[in-house]
Formats: sequence, C-alpha cells, structure tokens
Amino acid sequence: MSMNRLRIQMTSKCRRSKNVVIFLVCLATLYGILAPSAPTNSHAATQSNYADRVPSLNLNSRPLFVLGMLTPHTHTDYRDTQRSTWLSTIQQLKPELPFEIEYKFLIDRPTHDTVLENKKYNDIVFLNATSEGRGVKFGEKLYLWFKYIHEHFPDALLGAKVDDDTFLCVPQIFKRLDELKSTTLYYGWTHGKGKRVTMDTRMDEMFVVLGKDLVERIAKRKYCTGKKCDAKTDLIDTNFGGTSLGSWLSIYDDIDFQPDNKRIVHMGRGQEAALLQNIKPGFCSKYVLNHKSSVDAMKKLHGHNKHVLSSSGGFVGAVTGSLFSGDVVRALPQQSLTNRHTYLAALDKMSAYDNWAVVTTIFSPAKAVKEIASQSNWCLVIVADAKTPPEDKYLSEMGINETSSNRVKYLSVKEQSILYPLLSDIIPINHFGRKNIGYMYAIHHKAKYIWDFDDDNIGTVDLNDFKTDASFSYVTVCKGTQHVLLNPYPYFGVKETYTWPRGFPLEDIKNKKTLPKLCNSRDSFSLGIVQSLANQQPDIDAVYRMTRDAPFDFLATRKSHTPFVLPRNTYAPFNAQATLWLAPAFPYMALPISVNGRVSDIWRGYVAQHFLHRKDVRLAFSPPYVTQERNAHNSLRDFNAELDLYQKSKQLVGFLSSTQADYPADISEMYKSLYTRKYLEQLDIQFAEAWTMTLASINQ
Repeated sequence: MSMNRLRIQMTSKCRRSKNVVIFLVCLATLYGILAPSAPTNSHAATQSNYADRVPSLNLNSRPLFVLGMLTPHTHTDYRDTQRSTWLSTIQQLKPELPFEIEYKFLIDRPTHDTVLENKKYNDIVFLNATSEGRGVKFGEKLYLWFKYIHEHFPDALLGAKVDDDTFLCVPQIFKRLDELKSTTLYYGWTHGKGKRVTMDTRMDEMFVVLGKDLVERIAKRKYCTGKKCDAKTDLIDTNFGGTSLGSWLSIYDDIDFQPDNKRIVHMGRGQEAALLQNIKPGFCSKYVLNHKSSVDAMKKLHGHNKHVLSSSGGFVGAVTGSLFSGDVVRALPQQSLTNRHTYLAALDKMSAYDNWAVVTTIFSPAKAVKEIASQSNWCLVIVADAKTPPEDKYLSEMGINETSSNRVKYLSVKEQSILYPLLSDIIPINHFGRKNIGYMYAIHHKAKYIWDFDDDNIGTVDLNDFKTDASFSYVTVCKGTQHVLLNPYPYFGVKETYTWPRGFPLEDIKNKKTLPKLCNSRDSFSLGIVQSLANQQPDIDAVYRMTRDAPFDFLATRKSHTPFVLPRNTYAPFNAQATLWLAPAFPYMALPISVNGRVSDIWRGYVAQHFLHRKDVRLAFSPPYVTQERNAHNSLRDFNAELDLYQKSKQLVGFLSSTQADYPADISEMYKSLYTRKYLEQLDIQFAEAWTMTLASINQ
C-alpha cells in the first residue's frame, strides 16, 4: 500500500533560524600527552623523559583503575619480575578486564639506571621524596602518589598502591574490585577490628585501594610536617603509610570500608616457611594476592595462575561458562549529583522551530549533513567537540548560504557549557554522549519532531507520512500471536530468514515466535518513535557481518510496505542512526554514557519502549528512507564493543517487561535500578539526574 495513505498534514515548518547548531562528538578518545618534567625537590611527582596520558572518563565504557607499585631504585629484579608476570597478564587480558588499567612504578628519586629503565619501559614515576627517616617516609610517598593520581588521572574511579614484593592474581583481583567498586571504597587487608577507620583499624599499606572521592579528599588537604598541624584538616605523617592513611581517613564517616583478609595472603617477616606452602597450583582460585613474594615465588605463582575468561564476563575454569543474570548484585553508591550552578538551561538567540535534526561527527561535513542543511523544513544541530573542525571552516565546507544559515546551529563546546552547564559537566569531552546536549537544545527550542541521525546515513523521513492527526495504514501483530520480543527485519524483505537488527538477543535469532503473523490495521494510536531502516549498510551486529553477506538492501519500499507498528508491551531494538522522535518520547531520548557507543543507543531504545508502554505510545519501523554509507569499521573491534548486547539484551528485556521494572518513575530512577543490575555504571546515575533536572528546568 502507498505510504501516501499514512499522510497527516504537517502544520508547522522550520520558521526563521539564526545560527548553526553543530553538535559534533568524538566516539572514542585517545588521551592528550603531558610534557615531561625534570625532577625537582618539590612535592610534585614527575616522570622522566616520557609523558603521562591524562585519560578521559570511560574509555571503552570501563572505569579507570590507576595502580602504583612502590619500589626502591635498587629493586630492578622485582620490577622486571612484576612486568613479566602479573603485569603482563594485565596487558594480555586488557580488552576483557572490567577496568581500564594504568600502572606506574613509584621510585623516590631518579638515578642514572632508573632513568634509562624508564626510557625503555615508560612506566616509572619519580616521587621526589626523600628515602630518609623512620618508616622510609612511606606516609609522604602515599600522599604524593594519591595526589599524583588526582592531578594526572582525575577521572580514575579507583586508585591503588601496592608493594613490589606483592603478586596480584589477574584477573581475579580486578573481578573482586569490580564487585566492590565505589567512589568511597577503602579496600585491603585490615589491622584491628570494627568498621570505624582509625590509626589502629586500617588497611595495610602493602596493598590499598581508594575510591575517587577519597583520593580527591587526600589530594586537596594540606600535607603537614611541622609542629603546628591540625589533625582535622591537615595530613599528618606517621611515617608508615598504613597508619598515616588510617589517621587521614578517620575524620570521615562515609567510607566504604571493605577488608578482604580471607582473600589476601599477608605475612610478615619470619613467616617464609608458611608462605611457601601457598605457592602451589590453585592459589589464585582461592586468593587474590600474595604479599612477601620473592622473585622466584612470583614466577611460580604466575605459572600456576591458569585462567580462562568466560564470554559473559565471569572468570571461570577452562571447560565451564557462566551467564549474566541481570539480578541485583550491588548497592547504590552513596554520593549523588552535586549541582553548583545557578541555572541549568539558557536560551540563545535562535528561534523556536518544529523540526530539528541532531547529529554528532568528528569529520568534515558529510553528504548526509549537507543534505539535511539544504532542506527548508528542517533545522540542524551539529554538536561540536574538541576534534571538530572550527565553526568557520566547518560551515564554509558545508556551503552554508544566507538562507540556510538561519536553519543551522554549530554548538561549540564552550556554548554547550554555557547553555547547559550541568549536562556539560557530566558528559566527558570527546564522547558520543555529547549528542544528548543536542537533543536538549532541540527540545529547548520547542521541537515537535527530532530526527536523530548519523553522518553516514543519507536521507530523512517524510514527515507527511507520520502525522498523527489522521489515521493511516500499517501492519501490526495479529491478536493472539504476540511475543515480548519482535524481530522487524523479515517483514521488510530480506534474503535470509534469520536476519536481525543490532541489539536483538542472539538466543532468539531462530525463535519463530519473534516472527509473528502480521495483520493490516488503521486503528488510531499515539506514535512516539519511528525507526527508518537503512539500505546498503543496515544496522546489523558484528556477528552478522562476520558470518553472513553484507551489505544488502531490503526488498521493501515505501510503496510496497506500510510501517510495522509494535503492539503495547513488546520490544525490538532500534538505533540512533536514522530515527524520528515525536514529542511524547522526548524525555526518553537520553543516551547512556557509561557503556560503549554501540550499546548505548540500544539500551536507550529498550528503556524508552518501557516508558512508552506505560503511556500507550507506540514504536514503528518504516521501510528504508536512508542509505548508509558506513564509515570505516573493524568487525572484530565492533564485536568487542557489542559484548554487552550479546550477553545482556535478553535479560534487559526480561527485566523491563516484568513487574520489577514498574516502580522507577523516571529515567533517573530507572538508571539506578539498571546500575544495581550492572547494565550501567555510576556515571549514568549522575547523568540521568542531570538530564531530568535540565529537562524539568526547560519545561518550567
């Protein structure tokens, strides 16, 4: 049937525009390099000859963990052994570990040999601390290291210090810390009893882990070595690192105190015989680290630590596997979002419009962007970031003229922070999530329709096909054949029956119940979202691309196929590449920012459907309006980026369609629930709060 039968008059067009909103966002970022600094006598830790990388939050959607190994300059053999044992395992398993891990050896001051060593390995930080004094100034060195983490790795979720005679079981130690991670974490082997941190009840300094908030608190306090020190405000050194840290943290009552003595082997001098009894196969199946390890002991433990990383993220034996449960496995973090701004949203001089298109890109203007800009009934927001060509150059390359300039807005990073300060604070620079600020800008400027697209998808929907003031023809699931999960692709004509969209649970690819019988309908309904399929490079996952033929076109056309409207309480994945959002769905446009970009839009889509079902607002899939000329991709990299989709999609739909998901009142509450189930990380709790607060400010 002709798509003209779907027609609903459009009563509004893009009126006048003034400026250009370009929201460009980098999908992934490599970090900037700091200039090397020479050793000094100050308390500023330095790294000779080689630069440190300052990480942006959330690379590959994993929190950052920064680890320092305290070592005398003479312990070359210990450093080399750690590099060749458990540190090499970190490198080997880097893509699969639950953290992005940065590590440095911590040495008092540079010597000729250690400078040469650092030129070779680029993994030493010189603390510029004296090695003289009782306890070898361990308290001072601990302070300098945590200050270094705060200054050079400000987005690190966890910071840790370990002795160079300690063997860490990798990946077991990081699996354990992933279960316990929080911004106020205090983890290690504890002395004393109770939960109240004091000089006597504290973690041993041989291995201690602090959450981001505690690292920041220590870094911002004054380190006092004189006689006039205030224990409530200053950091007073007790020489030994553990007692110093216990004293410094004793003033806080919100510490997430997590002793792990049963999993940590910590023995003192004179216990070598007992220690040797632990050096045997299976050690790392019971424990996470061994202190007082000799060079030979570390090598033996490394040989014994035979590990296999399961595909679902659990560390298991060689012939077993595990499944992601989706159950509640962790508590909510104690700290919530802090808003220091006097306003959350400010309008610029651009006028209000009905129809907005939002895009992010790190490239010069693509054909898709130019095409949208040329259409008189669309206003365009391009979200810029640090890597985006400057505004003048970008707009010049777009060929913007006096007429089209009224419909295009280039939104610089600076403007983003001025117009939406809280959102801008939460979303990292060089991050696909900056697109959220583009959505907010369009909503703020009275959008009724938002075309959410990628710069490699050429084309737009015809709004006349999706007006909601008249009935139109569509297909939907026939009564009595409904299944919670629906696969929309086969209806639109595919050569292979089992063709599925990215984000569709792999377990259900061959489930015939997801391919229900469809019936024609003209019944009225409330429309919230329209996903346009794409020809040439449809939205399929890496598993499909590596095992089946792609690219391909759908057989369906706008003349041959009416849209497919999903019934209430059914789910299908949809993307952020070519999607029309109508006003009832705007509150649910938020793209999660703590997961990979290839997961974020799918999670967003499933969550949005949950809330739209509550309002009886529908999702529709349409024949292709766009052709995707896909930017360069590596299928194996995409596969790694999509692991959450393969492992968690079915469980997520199960949760969202259950009564357990009934209580979250809004996106903010839902994201908290998803955090406790390990679909999202802590950053998204803060982001969701910023999103809902900013949206509320706009709607006042």
